[in-house]
Amino acid sequence: MQAQAENQTEVNSVPSVATVSLATDPECLSQTCRLLDDHGLATPAELKELQHHGQGPLRGPRPWDPLEFLAALRIREPDARPLEVERLGRSLSQSLGQPLTLVPFASKMPTPSVFYDMNESLLLECRKLMTPVLFAEESEVIGIGSINPAALRISAPTIMQFIADKTGTTPMVSSVLLHHEGWISLCQQQFGI
Repeated sequence: MQAQAENQTEVNSVPSVATVSLATDPECLSQTCRLLDDHGLATPAELKELQHHGQGPLRGPRPWDPLEFLAALRIREPDARPLEVERLGRSLSQSLGQPLTLVPFASKMPTPSVFYDMNESLLLECRKLMTPVLFAEESEVIGIGSINPAALRISAPTIMQFIADKTGTTPMVSSVLLHHEGWISLCQQQFGI
């Protein structure tokens, strides 16, 4: 009975479409799907399903990266999905002609709190794309990581432009791929997701 009442309350208080959080960032989803399609790394049926899930409402404690959705479509066993996510990230990286290094120890790196404190809007951008900053040397050399090369391709120029507008100097931004577990750990540490 209480569950019915709670469900009814939820139905009556459904937020408008403008306030509903999506399952993944729309730009990241769009670019990931385009790259997967262009390089033959996903079937048309997988891409359709990926777009359907990615454009849906957020269900769960955190957004998903598009590569996580694709891995979940391909692999039923949750414990086996991280390897598929990493395989997809490496394959996509190689297809782009810029093989990124897969860093196994990134989750042990300290949060660059001073960098985020000085650049609060970048914290929001990095959170949206789930691309944690791994290091920031005086805003001139910045390292970011993700499981998804498409997210890195969106995040890097955003960071470069923001810092250039703020300081007059365009930083060098390096990108690395992260192991799924390390990426999740960093997203929890830095973004609370």
